[in-house]
Formats: sequence, C-alpha cells, structure tokens
Amino acid sequence: MFRWILLFITMSVLFSPVISASSLSWPEVIRKQEEYVKSLQHDPGFITNTPLGVIINPYFNNVALLGMAANQDNQAIIMNWAKWYIAHLNKPDKLGVTGSIYDYRFRWPDEVVSTDDYDSSDSYAATFITLMRHYYDTNKDLEFMQAIENDLRLIVKAIYGTMDSRDKLTYAKQNYRIKYLMDNAEVLYGLENWAYILEQVYQKPEEAEKIRNDASICKESLQKMWNGQSFAYAKDEVGKLFTSNTATFYPDMMAQLIAIIYDLTTPEQDTIIWHDFNQRYPKWTRLNHGNSFPDTLMVYAAAKVGDWEKVITYIESIEMTYGESNYNWPWHAGESGMYLLTLHELLENEAK
Repeated sequence: MFRWILLFITMSVLFSPVISASSLSWPEVIRKQEEYVKSLQHDPGFITNTPLGVIINPYFNNVALLGMAANQDNQAIIMNWAKWYIAHLNKPDKLGVTGSIYDYRFRWPDEVVSTDDYDSSDSYAATFITLMRHYYDTNKDLEFMQAIENDLRLIVKAIYGTMDSRDKLTYAKQNYRIKYLMDNAEVLYGLENWAYILEQVYQKPEEAEKIRNDASICKESLQKMWNGQSFAYAKDEVGKLFTSNTATFYPDMMAQLIAIIYDLTTPEQDTIIWHDFNQRYPKWTRLNHGNSFPDTLMVYAAAKVGDWEKVITYIESIEMTYGESNYNWPWHAGESGMYLLTLHELLENEAK
C-alpha cells in the first residue's frame, strides 16, 4: 500500500500544471498541422494517408479529422469527408456486416478502387460516430446531422455487427474473433457519443439510455481485463485473456495508452500505467521508443494525465524531426489527429 502512496505523491508533483518555456508558438504549430491535413483531401472528399499517397484508410482519416473538429473553419473538410464515407458504406460487406467501409486505393488521376477489406469494422464505425459528435459540438450543424441520421444508424450497425451479446465487446472482424482492448476502448467512446447524439440532436432519450446501458456493460467487461498492473490487450471468444507484456510497445503498451486516451481508466490506473510507460520507455519524448512511427498517441495520453513537461518536450522533438520537412513519412493522417488533439489540450491548459 505504502509504495502506491509514495507513487501518487511523486506523480502529483510530476503532473503539476506548470508549463516550461518553449520557443514554439502553439497556434502556429496547429496552423501548420491543419494545413498538412487539408493537403490530404481530394475534391471528391476522400483523404489519403499522406499528401502524395494512394492509401485511403477510413480509420486514420476519422482520427485525423477528430483533431480538426475543434476549429469551425474546418467544417467543410469534415463534411466532405463524411459525405464520401457515407457514400461508400457496405450494405452489407462480404462478411455480412452492414454499415462497414472498406479501405480504398487512389489511382491517379481520378480512380478510387476498393480493397474489399478493412482492418476492423468496429473501430472504423466507432471513430466515425465520435467524429460526428465532435463535428456537431463545434458547428451545431443540425441540418446536416438530421440529413444523415439514417446513415449514422447504419454505421452503428457495424459496431453491433461484431458485438458479443454476453459482454458487449466487439470482435475486430466477423472472421477474426478477437476482442481487442484498443478497438473496444474506441467502441466504448463511440457508443457514449452515439447516445449523446441520440439525446441532444435527435431528441430520443429512451433510445440513448439503451445505448448507454450497452456502453456501461462494455466498460465493465473491459475493466475485468485489468490485473492490477495492466490491461490484457485482447480477449478471445471463449474468454481467454492475452496478458500484456508492456516491455513490448505494440500492441501491449499501446493498448494501455489507448485506454487512457478514451477515458476507460480510473485515476489510479492512469498513475500505474503512466509510471510503467515512462519506466519502460524513458526516451519516448525524444522519439526513441522502439517504433519507427512517431506514435502521437503517446503525447495525447501525456496530455490526458497532465504531464505537460513531457508533452512540450515531445512536441519540440516532433517539430525538429518532422516539422522542417513538412511532416514527411512516416508521418501520416492518423498521427495528425492525436497531435492536434494534444495541441488543443495544451492551449486550454495554458489558458487556465
């Protein structure tokens, strides 16, 4: 017990709201990053993973635009993406899931070709619902939200299409029967946002309450994957847990950070996970964490727990490494989303 008391005292000092000086202008960094995301969108509304890339990954695009949603000036880019996404929904897909969407490839100059596959049907749908909630919060665009109500209902079907009724956790795919912590943290957040939309936009509180009940069961099931030190990163259909070795960054440690990002964790779990992460990866703020990607989800998790000194050090590393080259690969759309969310959190904290 006493070791946790000491840890909490240490972490409370570490997470104090004092922000170290930086030569960077946060609004300017946000502007540059938003320009990068805008460069990814093509006239029909689809978004490629990089400015000159050919991959259209709806999951990463949803995350990228989630970082753009706080700025009302980005209303058109999000709306155009939403229209393209909706126009390419499967009704159903080859696995029988309605409301899913495949990955696509862009062939110059104007051809878009489906891959007839996706990484996961649950996360794509959940992150799109979350994006539309944040779009509404910023723009209060009731007309557009009402116009796409039936489409959003179809997309929610993709979440339920792989959901196990016993624990309300979702499989990544119908033909891949693994319940990932990362996916289900996104599903939990998506269900909560869908309940919000049902109640606040569509004025259907009873339906919203049913969704909240499912979200509550989902959260309880995910909490049962916690062993006191970390979450299991996955669970199979017979209930076997895949214990995390957090010395392995992906998927083990990354799953813990995603749990923080999507508000699955308790304050005590935040402290335990964040301490473990910094012990395992002490040089992560200098982009030395054993992965070739910048993994901006790390810095967003830092912002969520209030470790502002590390947030700033990481941002300085990113701008030094990627900013001068206009965010070349391995920077991509998904990295932009978590990065922008962090920058907005940083600005809000400084304004307090």
